[in-house]
Amino acid sequence: MSNYLDTTPKDFMSWSWSQIEPYFLELDKRKISAENVTDWLADWSRLTGLIYETYQRLYVAITADTTDLEAKKRYDNYLDQIFPEAEAAEQRLKQKLLASDCEIKGFEIQLRNMRAEAALFKEENIPLLAEELRLKAEYDKITGAQTVDWEGQEATMYKLQAIYLELERGRRESAWRAAS
Repeated sequence: MSNYLDTTPKDFMSWSWSQIEPYFLELDKRKISAENVTDWLADWSRLTGLIYETYQRLYVAITADTTDLEAKKRYDNYLDQIFPEAEAAEQRLKQKLLASDCEIKGFEIQLRNMRAEAALFKEENIPLLAEELRLKAEYDKITGAQTVDWEGQEATMYKLQAIYLELERGRRESAWRAAS
């Protein structure tokens, strides 16, 4: 296992696109061959993992505390500065891998999926995807703030979801009626 991009997700969260971009560019400049494709994929996976873990951590921060304006600012900055650039760079790397014609044993399904993703990709959709993520976060903020009276206490709709899984039908029905 290489030490490619040896940083923690927590540290990576504070990086700007100018700090991230060189890693995409380095992968894009590397020649892909049957001998090095596994290492290339491992490095790409590490980079992609950090990108998406950052998004997930930022998303959790804005949904865990919907009043945290600093978390919302970091999330919006990610969607404005990092997400569009990373999506475009990911597409370039997909195309590079697919153009290499390296067929990796056991990776046939992933390559098939990448071919489909690459064929569907349109750069003009990236801002729409970012807007969709913003709207999803806003929806989650609204629904996360909804509460009902449950057994004499105020409970969120998310808390009731656990009750829907209980065995006692009457309790599940009461929770469903309270939510409805």
